[in-house]
Amino acid sequence: MPKVTEAHMEARKQQIMAAAMACFSRQGFHQTSIHDICKEAELSPGAVYRYFPSKEHIIAASCLDCQQGIIELIEYAKSQGNSPFQALDFIIEHGLSMLNGEGFREHSMMNVQVWSEAVRSEEIRDALFSSTFNTIGQTFADLFAEAQKRGEVNPKLDPQALGITVMGMFHGLVLHKTLDSKIDVAACGDAMRALYHGTFRTTVDQG
Repeated sequence: MPKVTEAHMEARKQQIMAAAMACFSRQGFHQTSIHDICKEAELSPGAVYRYFPSKEHIIAASCLDCQQGIIELIEYAKSQGNSPFQALDFIIEHGLSMLNGEGFREHSMMNVQVWSEAVRSEEIRDALFSSTFNTIGQTFADLFAEAQKRGEVNPKLDPQALGITVMGMFHGLVLHKTLDSKIDVAACGDAMRALYHGTFRTTVDQG
């Protein structure tokens, strides 16, 4: 019997995850059965269960699968020799461009469902924190901490809280864009940057 290569196994896992994401986006997580995923992937239940014992395992694997791309984006932003705020702007700008990209709604609908399932499933929550919240959130916190060392951010503020807050603003925009496709993402991006750059207020003449 021929040995199954790692490349073949990885390709099969990607095939199953892609089929599952298509089903979840189209009909929702709870309405999707393993049979639906098998049909979409054109595989037998045994072939799917060989790699993933449940739908939760598929979502967790998909979360972790996205992590490498996030890490590469962060490393690229930092490698440019930019200031902390320039690196932060680069990462945010990349995220905003995704919001205006082709197929955003399908991808974002999947994200919203994953966030919802993370409330219930410890496995999905752990994968989500590991792949996204901790990765992006910690990067933002590190950038704010570096900006504090440079005298660019109030040293009394908690850099972790700053990172979580900016990440929360972006995730809120993802949710809003998912519900209302007509919002002006570029304008919202300008508003977000004005908030964390501290340039959204004007000087009021008190005299």
